[in-house]
Amino acid sequence: MRIGVAISDPTQTISSPLESLPRKNAISKINKICCVRNVVLILVGMPYLLSGESGTQANLTKQFIKELKMTTDIPIQPVDERMSTIEAKSRLKEAGHKNISKSRRKGIIDSASAAVFLDEYIQP
Repeated sequence: MRIGVAISDPTQTISSPLESLPRKNAISKINKICCVRNVVLILVGMPYLLSGESGTQANLTKQFIKELKMTTDIPIQPVDERMSTIEAKSRLKEAGHKNISKSRRKGIIDSASAAVFLDEYIQP
């Protein structure tokens, strides 16, 4: 499992994909990013089923949130990430990201998906 990371600018106007992290050791890397970039809120995408119900991945994500909360005082907000991957793929295609290796593309899509739901969160 990979975790896509995106960040907004200090004015919370624009989001940018940052990187994709392997689940192993992700919490310590997230905490380091938060410290270096003065993060004030962590959004975690909830991979709900299309029906809106929690499936296996959403339950794993809830566990990840519990683990993350034990390591930081930064507020954590779960957000619905349904359809963010489709939007991220569309944005990447428009930006000309076509000739990327399959393994690297997955990481790029993960962080671009994080930027999509971050955009949705910060836009009025």
